[in-house]
Amino acid sequence: MKKFAIIFTFAGLAAISACKKTLDEQPQSAVSQDDYWKTEADAINAVNNCYRRLGDVDNRIFISCATDDSYSWSDWPSDVRLVGNGSASISTGMFANFWSNLYKMIASCNDVLDNIDRDKALSDSLNRRLKGETRFIRAYAYQQLTGLYGDVILRTTTPAINEFKDKRTSRAEVATFIAAELDSAAKYLPVTYDANNVGRATRGAALGLKARVLLYEGKYAEAAEAAKAVIDLHAHAIDNDYVSLFNGTNKNSSEILLSARYVKSTLPNAIATWVGGPSIGGWSQVVPLQSLVDAYECTDGKTIDKSSLYDPAHPYDNRDPRLKLTVVVPGVQVNGITIDVTSKTSLDALSKNNASFTGFYYKKYVPADIQGNWDSNSYNDLVLLRYAEVLLTYAEAKIELNQIDASVYDAINQVRQRPGVMMPPVTAADYPSQTTLRDAVRRERRVEFPMEDNRLFDIRRWKIAATVMSGPVYGILNNYDQTRKDYGQHVLVEQRSFNAGRDYLWPVPQSETSLNPNALPNNSGW
Repeated sequence: MKKFAIIFTFAGLAAISACKKTLDEQPQSAVSQDDYWKTEADAINAVNNCYRRLGDVDNRIFISCATDDSYSWSDWPSDVRLVGNGSASISTGMFANFWSNLYKMIASCNDVLDNIDRDKALSDSLNRRLKGETRFIRAYAYQQLTGLYGDVILRTTTPAINEFKDKRTSRAEVATFIAAELDSAAKYLPVTYDANNVGRATRGAALGLKARVLLYEGKYAEAAEAAKAVIDLHAHAIDNDYVSLFNGTNKNSSEILLSARYVKSTLPNAIATWVGGPSIGGWSQVVPLQSLVDAYECTDGKTIDKSSLYDPAHPYDNRDPRLKLTVVVPGVQVNGITIDVTSKTSLDALSKNNASFTGFYYKKYVPADIQGNWDSNSYNDLVLLRYAEVLLTYAEAKIELNQIDASVYDAINQVRQRPGVMMPPVTAADYPSQTTLRDAVRRERRVEFPMEDNRLFDIRRWKIAATVMSGPVYGILNNYDQTRKDYGQHVLVEQRSFNAGRDYLWPVPQSETSLNPNALPNNSGW
């Protein structure tokens, strides 16, 4: 691929450095706008710069720990632990980091859209495509902001300094803006790119993101229509190899609609450190919880509380193959290394230095090729939107409309019956009602998307966070280390709380409200 993710322009870098105060400084260009925007390369590089904040790896890879899927033991580089256990405050760093990063992305996009028409070297078709890419990236940033914070500041141009202290716009109005922007972008984005431009926003990505936004807003008919438009492009398909989508060996899969892309040596990341265990040089900072492990069905398609195949003495046998493709349970190999926490001599055992607090590790997102220092030992991409999500969005929207037909079952089963997974199909005989099928698609979303942002938004919009995020959370059953006080019990990881009057939205961070009092009042409870 063309390494567009790492090419920065003077104009783009100026926009970034100027966003130190997020919304309250106007970008100051070290190179004047009159001197920039002269060549085709100028415009392309400026748009490339908009892509660079999609990853924000020191925070995004941790977001799963704010759900009932995962746990993080450290408050560095992300203090997501406080968000997960309900002890966060308005000054918690994760709130400020996401807000700041997303608005810096928006600032870069606005800079492009304000100035790209000055570049007379562009053909009309390239001008329209680059605008489509930029609008897509900005729409993605606003989708994340509204999902996390609710009402946010909607800014579509770079304002004068005295215009920066704006009030927030309602989530519903921003969602309407996002959908319209994505419609506009989709008209000019190609269905596919040549090999030099793989990774850029496509028409399918724009329509897929639109489907997500509409689903999250409860606009089910429109969400189903947008998802169906992606399906009808016939440009995307479920990949044969689930693990390869995340370990860096299959970056250009047609299943991946959007990812934050990294490049060996030039633009690496620290994913292996945060996700990996000691045996592979990691610090075990993002690890699965028992509740995620329990969500995977048995191979007969039944949940563990209903399946005759479930054996508490051998709890990882006869399970949905995605369990061992996603989670390192005792005896699973990662990159040729067997991880066995039941052995006291293992580097990965409970209580060992940098070992998992839960006794589980993630296999998903451990790169196949790990090298370099802790902060540069990975170059696998962060997947942000997949065709699997489009299919499950279509299915969920149709279920909520109670328009259940063969296409709904087919969409779910395309995801469940990926080669290497091949779970029993969901059928009308087993799931005959809206209620039972709703449960099925929600469970499917959980086991398909760990560490892909979806769970945080899902437990909020389904209004189940108060249930799943409250009380004690556990790790592995310790039936092998008699020296520990929890022998014969599941490892107690932490106690969590969830304030339903507060925690369904993150607060506008204190760093922002102190600069812009017009962003107040803050979200309820904060």
